[in-house]
Amino acid sequence: MTKTGLASLYLVAALAVLLVSPAACVESLAAAPMSSGTTVQTEARGSGASVKRAVDYLKGRQLSDGGFAEPGRSSSEQLTMWVVCGLASVGQDVGSWRKGGKSPIDFLAAGASKLEMLTDVEKGCLAVCCAGGNPRSFGGRDLVAQIKSRMAPDGRIGGLVNEHCWGIIALKAAGETVPDGARAWLAANQNLDGGFGYGAGTGSDPDNTGAALQALIAAGEDPGGSAVKRAISYLHFCQAPDAGFTYNADQSNVASTAWAVQGIVAAGQDPGGPDWTRSGKTPLDYMASTQQSDGHFRYMKSSDANAAWMTAEALPAISGKAYPLPPEAAPTRTTTPPSNTAGNVTRGVDEGETALEGSDPGETAEGAALSSDGEAFTGKRALSGGRGSVRGDGARTLARGVDPRGGAGAAGAGSNNLVVFCIFCGLYLVVLGLAYVSLSYYFTARGTAP
Repeated sequence: MTKTGLASLYLVAALAVLLVSPAACVESLAAAPMSSGTTVQTEARGSGASVKRAVDYLKGRQLSDGGFAEPGRSSSEQLTMWVVCGLASVGQDVGSWRKGGKSPIDFLAAGASKLEMLTDVEKGCLAVCCAGGNPRSFGGRDLVAQIKSRMAPDGRIGGLVNEHCWGIIALKAAGETVPDGARAWLAANQNLDGGFGYGAGTGSDPDNTGAALQALIAAGEDPGGSAVKRAISYLHFCQAPDAGFTYNADQSNVASTAWAVQGIVAAGQDPGGPDWTRSGKTPLDYMASTQQSDGHFRYMKSSDANAAWMTAEALPAISGKAYPLPPEAAPTRTTTPPSNTAGNVTRGVDEGETALEGSDPGETAEGAALSSDGEAFTGKRALSGGRGSVRGDGARTLARGVDPRGGAGAAGAGSNNLVVFCIFCGLYLVVLGLAYVSLSYYFTARGTAP
């Protein structure tokens, strides 16, 4: 073959590298092997965490209005919703938890009229279902109808990926049929690295990816399909050496690890198994290492913020449960509308402080600039979307001292940069090949060899 032919062949090969390198990078993000067909464990293996001590700790955080509060604070609707979900995941009949004659359900029903953000409504619907209540008639509101009213013809719920995920989970918890368009919309908004962010096109993070996995499976996505496999690959890529997960690439934290674990469980894998073992430890071991002597879970090594919130989020993860909880996990009960549905219920210190209690996937201060109807299952006004939406995480971001801009986008930055690097390598080879072809023709025309 002539040198010109070799140069042409070289150019074709370079172009092929350029075209396939992004896809190849995505497929290779998970260096660790993935389990196929692993059944979900009733109790997650490898965890030394104590469910009983965690439940006892939360019992001590219930106030006389029936709601739950962080130490030194007033009862919070957002925190109470997550505590209800967490307790239900370990088989507790939350309706029977009474303080001052009032249960957590009484407290939530009394504040139902104040739910404004879409993710507040979604979160409230999920909590009511977990407690065995009726979300179609709760505190004078039909939470299911309100969620469905925000569903677009293509199946999208709300305006953010977080809102969409928690809308699917809440509707499934209420026994509703979710249209296939909702599943397809979520899968179509998966990022190139396989993860999910709080909004379409935002950087991936383990929290929102864990929530999206639960929503995908709840909506009928095939656990062995591409969307689930790519999301699992992303979580493998994000897992830290201590086996935990982080929201902002600083250090592992219990909240991010809990959300990731629930996503792993939803996908049919065992978070306590060898596929998720790093240096002899699993995500469940990491979570167990953060549980304190009084039963609560520490947020991270350097911070013990929002102890009750972290404990509520940890419970379903250490017990191997994903949302929505199976019907048999929730008791059937009738909720009596409270006599006071408006304003004599003790609330979180104020709108701002309530936001500081959050800890849900997707809530980042960036949400302040991205407002929508939802709230990230935690914060309050500026952010919208959190585990449900941007807002919830914003709350968490502020409460935990995390750089608002480092959260959702940071976790996926490494994988996106890898793809960009491969693209530039391909471009470099193309330019090199073109130069070689040009020189070959030049010297051929002169009758000399390069």
